[in-house]
Amino acid sequence: MPRAPGRARIALADSVLAFPDFRWLWTSQTISTVGDQVFPIAATVTVLNAGGSASDLGVVLGARWLAIVLFALVGGVWADRLPRRLVMMGADLFRAVAVGSLAFLPGTPPVALLAMLVFVVGAGEAFFRPAETALLPSLLPEPRLQAANGLISVSYRTAAVIGPGLGGVIVIALGQPRGAFAVNALTFLISFLCLLRVHEPPRVDQPPTEPFLRELRQGLGEVRSQPWLWGTLIAAALLLMTVIAPENVLLPVIARREFGTDAVYAGSLAAFSLGGVAGAFLAIRWRPQHPGQVAWLLGLSFGLIPLTLMFAVSPWPIIAAYLVTGACWEPFAVWWTSALQREVPPDRLARVSSVDWMAVFALMPLGLVLTGPVVAAVGETAVLVGIIVCLVVITACVLQVPGARDFRPRG
Repeated sequence: MPRAPGRARIALADSVLAFPDFRWLWTSQTISTVGDQVFPIAATVTVLNAGGSASDLGVVLGARWLAIVLFALVGGVWADRLPRRLVMMGADLFRAVAVGSLAFLPGTPPVALLAMLVFVVGAGEAFFRPAETALLPSLLPEPRLQAANGLISVSYRTAAVIGPGLGGVIVIALGQPRGAFAVNALTFLISFLCLLRVHEPPRVDQPPTEPFLRELRQGLGEVRSQPWLWGTLIAAALLLMTVIAPENVLLPVIARREFGTDAVYAGSLAAFSLGGVAGAFLAIRWRPQHPGQVAWLLGLSFGLIPLTLMFAVSPWPIIAAYLVTGACWEPFAVWWTSALQREVPPDRLARVSSVDWMAVFALMPLGLVLTGPVVAAVGETAVLVGIIVCLVVITACVLQVPGARDFRPRG
């Protein structure tokens, strides 16, 4: 009897977890990701307890983005030079010390100090993520990579649902955010211990180390030489700036104005993550002939969000739009990461992955900052319509780039 599709996906995920090294890596990533979701809650409460303004909060939370943009390429170079597991372990210890210090500092830390420590946490993440992406192909055979990346996406989206709630419960239970910082530091330490159990195979045919800037240029050159790489990265960065960033700004504003509560905002974000869990499970099994084309066409679901915000007569269509969009968008991340691991030379994979991370984070803050002034200049409805137009134009353009439809070089 043929196996039911749902059971087949679960069996495939189980088969990936049968590899001990991946199992420890996945456990490490899952635990640290929960901590990553607790951290913004604790940081926000700390800023507010210090009497900080909305601008202060923006500076503190934006420090993480800035650090990733500044250090992503550096982290990629070192993750291609050194054993990737050691880079990840160092990043975990680095972040554990930074976050743990917030749990033991006397009094409420000033905003400047908090922003500096958040910057340190972001710098650690800039080293950790490219190393993680590059380590995975050395732990699993190539046919298993898509299932592994899907399982990692499942844990990330699940953490996005659990983490903020856990952070809120800890802060409320203790009456202050120190406990949340301590939990976050503990997750980094547990992640470090899990990585101790990972055995990274020695790299064969590793090229000799060259000057840092030359290795950095090699990573950028790898991206420039592949149209499907640079085309997708540019399109994704523009999507984040012109579509996702303004949606993130307008959702809480419109939801509070129309419905008088922040519950719609929180519910929509939770729905997006829940949809992402479903989408990740779908991506574990689904292997379309043209994954790039399918991923970008599924991404058109982002257009549902501005439509429901324009006609915000009930919260349920908005929440449903986020649920559907989360489910449709998550396969992009799974297929894209799997394509990088399959198509990029192993000795340059961390550097290319770091370019990916930098591109994702570089333009998003600009979109967040510009949304308010643009709304003031042209009006809310015009911006919502503009989001849909940008989405369609970006999708149509990127699918014309050679190889972008398949997430691989043409031919």
